[in-house]
Amino acid sequence: MHDRLDLGNPDERNQAAADYVLGLLTPEEKAQFEALMAVSHEAQREVEEWREHLDVLNSSLPPVDPPKHVWKNIENMTGSQKESFWSSLRFWQGSAFASVALALMVLFANFQSVNPDNMEYVYVVNNQERSPGWILNASLNSKKLVMETVQPDSVPVGKACELWLVVDGVEPVSLGMLPESGTKEMTIPKGWEEKLSKAKIVITLEDQKGAPNGWDMGPVLDKGDWSTRTY
Repeated sequence: MHDRLDLGNPDERNQAAADYVLGLLTPEEKAQFEALMAVSHEAQREVEEWREHLDVLNSSLPPVDPPKHVWKNIENMTGSQKESFWSSLRFWQGSAFASVALALMVLFANFQSVNPDNMEYVYVVNNQERSPGWILNASLNSKKLVMETVQPDSVPVGKACELWLVVDGVEPVSLGMLPESGTKEMTIPKGWEEKLSKAKIVITLEDQKGAPNGWDMGPVLDKGDWSTRTY
Protein backbone atom coordinates (compact mmCIF):
# COMPACT_ATOMS: atom_id res chain seq x y z
CA MET A 1 0.00 0.00 0.00
CA HIS A 2 1.01 3.66 -0.35
CA ASP A 3 2.23 5.63 2.65
CA ARG A 4 -1.01 7.62 2.55
CA LEU A 5 -4.23 6.24 1.15
CA ASP A 6 -6.14 8.37 -1.33
CA LEU A 7 -9.54 7.65 0.21
CA GLY A 8 -11.19 10.16 -2.09
CA ASN A 9 -10.48 7.73 -4.94
CA PRO A 10 -13.28 5.08 -5.01
CA ASP A 11 -10.99 2.37 -6.40
CA GLU A 12 -8.30 2.92 -3.77
CA ARG A 13 -10.93 3.15 -1.02
CA ASN A 14 -12.36 -0.21 -2.12
CA GLN A 15 -8.89 -1.77 -2.18
CA ALA A 16 -8.24 -0.35 1.29
CA ALA A 17 -11.49 -1.97 2.49
CA ALA A 18 -10.27 -5.34 1.22
CA ASP A 19 -6.86 -4.91 2.83
CA TYR A 20 -8.54 -3.80 6.06
CA VAL A 21 -10.54 -7.03 6.22
CA LEU A 22 -7.40 -9.06 5.48
CA GLY A 23 -5.40 -7.19 8.12
CA LEU A 24 -2.84 -5.93 5.60
CA LEU A 25 -2.96 -2.20 6.33
CA THR A 26 -0.11 -0.56 8.21
CA PRO A 27 -1.03 1.04 11.56
CA GLU A 28 -1.08 4.48 9.92
CA GLU A 29 -3.27 3.28 7.04
CA LYS A 30 -5.57 1.46 9.45
CA ALA A 31 -6.06 4.59 11.57
CA GLN A 32 -6.74 6.63 8.44
CA PHE A 33 -9.25 4.11 7.07
CA GLU A 34 -11.04 3.64 10.40
CA ALA A 35 -11.45 7.42 10.70
CA LEU A 36 -13.17 7.41 7.32
CA MET A 37 -15.22 4.31 8.11
CA ALA A 38 -16.57 5.94 11.29
CA VAL A 39 -18.44 8.52 9.21
CA SER A 40 -18.71 7.00 5.72
CA HIS A 41 -21.53 4.59 4.89
CA GLU A 42 -19.78 3.76 1.62
CA ALA A 43 -16.63 2.60 3.41
CA GLN A 44 -18.71 0.59 5.89
CA ARG A 45 -20.62 -1.06 3.04
CA GLU A 46 -17.43 -1.99 1.18
CA VAL A 47 -15.95 -3.56 4.31
CA GLU A 48 -19.08 -5.68 4.80
CA GLU A 49 -19.05 -6.72 1.14
CA TRP A 50 -15.42 -7.85 1.38
CA ARG A 51 -16.17 -9.76 4.56
CA GLU A 52 -18.96 -11.58 2.75
CA HIS A 53 -16.73 -12.33 -0.26
CA LEU A 54 -13.88 -13.66 1.86
CA ASP A 55 -16.16 -15.61 4.18
CA VAL A 56 -16.82 -17.96 1.26
CA LEU A 57 -13.36 -19.40 1.88
CA ASN A 58 -14.38 -20.37 5.40
CA SER A 59 -17.89 -21.64 4.64
CA SER A 60 -17.46 -23.49 1.33
CA LEU A 61 -14.13 -25.27 1.80
CA PRO A 62 -13.67 -28.41 3.88
CA PRO A 63 -11.49 -28.02 6.97
CA VAL A 64 -7.86 -29.02 6.59
CA ASP A 65 -5.88 -30.61 9.42
CA PRO A 66 -2.28 -29.49 9.01
CA PRO A 67 0.54 -31.90 9.86
CA LYS A 68 2.05 -31.76 13.35
CA HIS A 69 5.25 -30.15 12.11
CA VAL A 70 3.24 -27.11 10.96
CA TRP A 71 2.00 -26.46 14.49
CA LYS A 72 5.55 -26.95 15.76
CA ASN A 73 6.71 -24.32 13.27
CA ILE A 74 4.02 -21.94 14.55
CA GLU A 75 5.20 -22.42 18.14
CA ASN A 76 8.81 -21.76 17.19
CA MET A 77 8.10 -18.93 14.79
CA THR A 78 9.43 -15.41 15.34
CA GLY A 79 9.15 -12.35 13.15
CA SER A 80 12.41 -13.18 11.35
CA GLN A 81 11.26 -16.73 10.59
CA LYS A 82 8.06 -15.94 8.70
CA GLU A 83 9.57 -16.71 5.29
CA SER A 84 10.67 -20.22 6.28
CA PHE A 85 7.26 -20.79 7.82
CA TRP A 86 5.52 -19.83 4.59
CA SER A 87 7.85 -22.21 2.73
CA SER A 88 6.67 -25.09 4.90
CA LEU A 89 3.09 -24.47 3.71
CA ARG A 90 3.77 -24.80 -0.03
CA PHE A 91 2.36 -28.32 -0.24
CA TRP A 92 -1.14 -26.83 -0.01
CA GLN A 93 -2.56 -25.98 -3.42
CA GLY A 94 -5.51 -24.03 -4.83
CA SER A 95 -8.37 -22.77 -2.69
CA ALA A 96 -7.46 -24.80 0.39
CA PHE A 97 -4.12 -22.96 0.60
CA ALA A 98 -5.90 -19.63 0.12
CA SER A 99 -8.17 -20.35 3.09
CA VAL A 100 -5.25 -21.23 5.35
CA ALA A 101 -3.19 -18.29 4.10
CA LEU A 102 -6.02 -15.87 4.87
CA ALA A 103 -6.36 -17.21 8.40
CA LEU A 104 -2.61 -16.96 8.99
CA MET A 105 -2.40 -13.39 7.69
CA VAL A 106 -5.08 -12.36 10.17
CA LEU A 107 -3.22 -14.28 12.87
CA PHE A 108 0.04 -12.46 12.10
CA ALA A 109 -1.75 -9.11 12.23
CA ASN A 110 -3.13 -9.89 15.67
CA PHE A 111 0.34 -10.88 16.91
CA GLN A 112 1.86 -7.47 16.11
CA SER A 113 3.26 -5.90 19.25
CA VAL A 114 1.56 -2.84 20.68
CA ASN A 115 3.77 0.05 21.70
CA PRO A 116 1.92 2.37 24.11
CA ASP A 117 4.23 5.24 23.13
CA ASN A 118 2.92 5.22 19.56
CA MET A 119 -0.10 7.46 19.97
CA GLU A 120 -2.06 8.45 16.87
CA TYR A 121 -4.56 11.32 16.83
CA VAL A 122 -7.25 11.37 14.16
CA TYR A 123 -9.89 13.97 13.34
CA VAL A 124 -12.41 13.99 10.49
CA VAL A 125 -13.52 17.39 9.21
CA ASN A 126 -17.01 16.87 7.84
CA ASN A 127 -18.50 18.72 4.91
CA GLN A 128 -22.07 20.05 4.81
CA GLU A 129 -23.35 16.59 3.85
CA ARG A 130 -21.73 15.15 7.00
CA SER A 131 -19.26 13.19 4.89
CA PRO A 132 -15.47 13.47 5.30
CA GLY A 133 -14.07 16.69 3.84
CA TRP A 134 -10.57 16.24 5.25
CA ILE A 135 -8.92 13.63 7.46
CA LEU A 136 -6.30 14.84 9.94
CA ASN A 137 -3.78 12.39 11.37
CA ALA A 138 -1.15 13.41 13.93
CA SER A 139 1.68 11.23 15.21
CA LEU A 140 3.71 11.99 18.32
CA ASN A 141 6.45 9.65 17.14
CA SER A 142 7.03 11.45 13.85
CA LYS A 143 5.88 14.85 15.23
CA LYS A 144 3.96 15.25 11.99
CA LEU A 145 0.38 16.16 11.21
CA VAL A 146 -0.97 15.06 7.84
CA MET A 147 -4.03 16.74 6.31
CA GLU A 148 -5.64 14.68 3.57
CA THR A 149 -8.31 16.07 1.27
CA VAL A 150 -11.30 13.80 0.71
CA GLN A 151 -14.35 15.79 -0.40
CA PRO A 152 -14.39 19.29 1.11
CA ASP A 153 -17.00 21.95 0.53
CA SER A 154 -16.12 24.72 -1.89
CA VAL A 155 -15.21 28.05 -0.25
CA PRO A 156 -15.73 31.60 -1.56
CA VAL A 157 -13.09 33.03 -3.86
CA GLY A 158 -10.21 34.50 -1.89
CA LYS A 159 -11.03 32.47 1.20
CA ALA A 160 -9.48 29.36 2.76
CA CYS A 161 -10.01 27.06 5.74
CA GLU A 162 -7.48 27.55 8.55
CA LEU A 163 -6.63 24.78 11.02
CA TRP A 164 -6.09 25.59 14.70
CA LEU A 165 -5.01 23.74 17.83
CA VAL A 166 -6.83 25.22 20.83
CA VAL A 167 -6.03 24.68 24.51
CA ASP A 168 -7.85 26.57 27.29
CA GLY A 169 -5.88 29.56 28.52
CA VAL A 170 -3.36 29.52 25.68
CA GLU A 171 -3.44 31.50 22.44
CA PRO A 172 -4.61 29.14 19.68
CA VAL A 173 -1.89 27.91 17.36
CA SER A 174 -2.43 27.94 13.60
CA LEU A 175 -1.23 24.97 11.57
CA GLY A 176 -1.94 26.79 8.32
CA MET A 177 -4.56 26.34 5.66
CA LEU A 178 -6.20 23.05 4.83
CA PRO A 179 -5.27 21.92 1.30
CA GLU A 180 -7.73 22.41 -1.53
CA SER A 181 -6.68 19.00 -2.88
CA GLY A 182 -4.17 16.26 -2.21
CA THR A 183 -2.19 15.91 1.01
CA LYS A 184 -0.34 18.45 3.15
CA GLU A 185 2.13 17.62 5.92
CA MET A 186 2.97 19.89 8.85
CA THR A 187 5.37 19.62 11.78
CA ILE A 188 3.63 19.73 15.17
CA PRO A 189 4.70 23.02 16.83
CA LYS A 190 7.63 22.70 19.23
CA GLY A 191 6.41 22.32 22.79
CA TRP A 192 2.96 21.15 21.69
CA GLU A 193 3.62 17.41 21.87
CA GLU A 194 2.27 17.17 25.42
CA LYS A 195 -0.52 19.68 24.77
CA LEU A 196 -1.77 17.78 21.74
CA SER A 197 -3.85 15.34 23.80
CA LYS A 198 -5.69 18.28 25.41
CA ALA A 199 -6.03 20.38 22.27
CA LYS A 200 -9.28 20.82 20.39
CA ILE A 201 -9.42 21.08 16.63
CA VAL A 202 -10.98 24.25 15.22
CA ILE A 203 -11.49 25.09 11.54
CA THR A 204 -12.20 28.70 10.59
CA LEU A 205 -12.91 30.54 7.36
CA GLU A 206 -10.25 33.17 6.70
CA ASP A 207 -8.69 35.27 3.98
CA GLN A 208 -6.00 33.32 2.17
CA LYS A 209 -3.31 35.02 4.27
CA GLY A 210 -4.90 33.63 7.41
CA ALA A 211 -6.12 35.23 10.64
CA PRO A 212 -3.89 37.96 12.14
CA ASN A 213 -3.52 35.97 15.39
CA GLY A 214 -5.13 33.23 17.44
CA TRP A 215 -7.52 35.59 19.22
CA ASP A 216 -8.97 37.14 16.04
CA MET A 217 -10.27 34.14 14.15
CA GLY A 218 -12.89 34.23 11.44
CA PRO A 219 -16.16 32.24 11.47
CA VAL A 220 -15.82 28.74 12.95
CA LEU A 221 -16.76 26.03 10.43
CA ASP A 222 -16.00 22.97 12.53
CA LYS A 223 -14.57 22.06 15.92
CA GLY A 224 -14.17 18.98 18.06
CA ASP A 225 -11.85 16.61 19.90
CA TRP A 226 -9.30 14.15 18.56
CA SER A 227 -9.96 10.45 18.38
CA THR A 228 -6.94 8.58 19.73
CA ARG A 229 -5.44 5.18 18.99
CA THR A 230 -2.41 3.47 20.44
CA TYR A 231 -0.41 0.92 18.42
